[in-house]
Amino acid sequence: MTDIFMTTRDRSKYTKQTLRFLYERTTSPYTLHVIDDNSTDDTVEFLLAEYKAKRIHHLYLRNERCGAMANLNFAINATFSDIVVFVDDDILCPKVEPDWLSRGLKAMANNREVGMMALHHPGAKTKGYKVKNEITWCESLGNTFSFVRRQALIPLPHEKGKLDKPLQKRCKQVRAAGWQIAYLTHTYCYHIGEYSELDNGRYLGRFIEPASWETLEPPERYRK
Repeated sequence: MTDIFMTTRDRSKYTKQTLRFLYERTTSPYTLHVIDDNSTDDTVEFLLAEYKAKRIHHLYLRNERCGAMANLNFAINATFSDIVVFVDDDILCPKVEPDWLSRGLKAMANNREVGMMALHHPGAKTKGYKVKNEITWCESLGNTFSFVRRQALIPLPHEKGKLDKPLQKRCKQVRAAGWQIAYLTHTYCYHIGEYSELDNGRYLGRFIEPASWETLEPPERYRK
């Protein structure tokens, strides 16, 4: 059983879509953990309903804002599978067969040198990097359905209230420990929040209706 961990704060619109796609498009067994970072909108009400319906297996509600790195460190201690999957609250997983989770787990099993791997997305900075089998090595990745080996997970220092980019810090730590970072080359996920569409490799930040997206790969002009 694979642990999937998501954090959210005041983004109920995106969180609802992210979870709906996750439920509908994940056929492999998983345990879903969600942490709310002290939301002030209707996110908590929605998450409680999902928890009562047993679609969320473990729900953690912060009574004060702790920040992304603190929540990521918390996830390390709250999950137990050999591969842990992290996902942001504004990213949709693709509809593919076999499903995205089994594809990712298989790629991690086939590439033992990889400590972190994410589903691909338009705009990922992988051009010029090594392509090996079903993965593309890179220097860093975002929280786009990121697969991380438990051996590569250790808590990182975090200053409360400080703005940070936890996955970038995590990538540096994993690479320093001798692991590779990679994207799953032919399985794409999609941002529905700030990062939605590209123009010559630059994010426009426009929202795109999911019905207009390809489910496996983006248009040719977006491919690297």
